Amino acid sequence: MKKIIGELEFPPRKVWIKTFGCQMNYHDTERILSHLNELNFSATEVKEEADLILFNTCAVRDLANTKFYSHLGETKALKKEKQEQLIVGVGGCVAQTEGAELIKKYQHLDFAFGTDTIDQINDILYRIYAGESKLNVSEWDKSADYSIETKITHGSPQAFVNIMKGCNNFCTYCIVPYTRGREKSRRLNEVVEDIKRLVVEKGVQEVTLLGQNVNSFGKEHGESLAQLISELEKIDGLIRLRYTTSHPYDLSDELIEAHRHSKKLTNHLHLPVQSGSNTVLQRMNRKYTREHFINLCDKIRKSNPSIILSTDIIVGFPGETEEEYQDTIRLLEEIRFDFLYSYKYSPRKGTRAAAMVEGMLDQEIKSARLHALQELQLNIQAKDHQGLVGKIFRILVEGKNENKGTTRFTGRSSCNRLIHFEGGPGKDYQWHWVDVEVISATALSCIAKELVDYGKNPPPN
Repeated sequence: MKKIIGELEFPPRKVWIKTFGCQMNYHDTERILSHLNELNFSATEVKEEADLILFNTCAVRDLANTKFYSHLGETKALKKEKQEQLIVGVGGCVAQTEGAELIKKYQHLDFAFGTDTIDQINDILYRIYAGESKLNVSEWDKSADYSIETKITHGSPQAFVNIMKGCNNFCTYCIVPYTRGREKSRRLNEVVEDIKRLVVEKGVQEVTLLGQNVNSFGKEHGESLAQLISELEKIDGLIRLRYTTSHPYDLSDELIEAHRHSKKLTNHLHLPVQSGSNTVLQRMNRKYTREHFINLCDKIRKSNPSIILSTDIIVGFPGETEEEYQDTIRLLEEIRFDFLYSYKYSPRKGTRAAAMVEGMLDQEIKSARLHALQELQLNIQAKDHQGLVGKIFRILVEGKNENKGTTRFTGRSSCNRLIHFEGGPGKDYQWHWVDVEVISATALSCIAKELVDYGKNPPPN
């Protein structure tokens, strides 16, 4: 059925969207798709049948950036084949900083829109279909307040809820302050009412609170993340609560106490350290020391002995010496993270670290250091995970895989560990809450057996 908006008709159309980067970007994609539904678009996984192709980009990681440019180049042939029947657009962090250059360089690209103009996607498309071309819409939101309503199109009980945007820390390697702007938080009451609506109207049971530096939530309003967690604790029907990403500099004692008392907050904290060397941390402008980070980890584990910690590590930062690298290795051995995300440093245009040209390390050195670090971490995980055998976890089943007549279901525990189990004959556990007992464990996942299937509504903890 056609929709008529203004002077334009919008027949049923399909959109193919590729998302790169962090959970914030995936949340933005969900928001984009929700808006596009109003213009009669439905999502497709087949690029060739799309009327609209969108790329939601990431400028933080070099690999994501490279993949985007590869996909954008591959779209040229499809655009040539379908001509005006296909519209191609780019959004996200790359579009925020390089939108004008993209429009000029790629003739098959119809428009670009920045991180603060997501909610204008329908207006942009209206203008495109009305005859405008080569649009670059990437102005900053200059309002004092930040207010949105979470939009979701999927049918799962999980939802990402953006509670703040931007970052004020200006780490020397990071492009986020230039692509997402300065920190702005939603008001606490708005977030609470937003999540209540998701629980009641959408059946959401697990929420992940999002922000580039979520620990800074509410500072400008005299509010805090710990206060928000306390209020969300009162929502009937909300079962689990996660948040990401944290900055160690802003991890307060109040928030650590929340991990002790909250029954809905999961037993996992992702706390990016980036390096175990004080001198590298100083060059990164991380605003804390190795000793401060270790003290934080001790506090957190004393507050909640069940909690697991994960982190991010960058190896090969400009000027990193062998001794500085070994400081990071020693930190991993001391803290024993449950898992980590590790990367070779890659310069991001416009950041201060990108100007440290004399300190840039050879790719061979960075690759060797990354390999050794990852090997150490996998050995730590493999050894520590053996202690999980015999333990019982409650998981929310997120997916399944069928192989040679066997169906294996997968979910994550409160501590964010990936757990697989084989269910009963003919049973479908998708989005069920299931108690399982771990029977074997590797560095990356656990195999378990089903104990109790609670269906889609588990009993209270």
